[in-house]
Amino acid sequence: MSLIVKLPSLILSGQESPLSVISKSVGITNTFDTGGNLSVGSSAEALTTTDFDCTQGVIITADSGNSTTIFIGNSDVDAGATDATSGIPITAGESLFFSASNPNLVYVIASAAVAGQKVYWLAV
Repeated sequence: MSLIVKLPSLILSGQESPLSVISKSVGITNTFDTGGNLSVGSSAEALTTTDFDCTQGVIITADSGNSTTIFIGNSDVDAGATDATSGIPITAGESLFFSASNPNLVYVIASAAVAGQKVYWLAV
């Protein structure tokens, strides 16, 4: 069983940016960092090398053009091969939020060796 948190659609008023609306709705401070991993492969790799102290956690989104499942977990995540280290799967366009102290502690792996698999992240 996996826990996928779908971010709700937002109705924006005139001057508000999507990020400011999301920030208000989940209580994010002005301190955040963003990035992406544009070449997720079939071996577990760190989401990022960026060192950032999170106060809330990390949102990870799989690119809408991905053609294979991305698994998220610890350094031993194995894309569903072993019960103890399978990780959490997300498919194209899905997002996952979870509490983490630093985005560089999160690992990703693609379920198949397909070039061009991408994820994006927001640490708060």
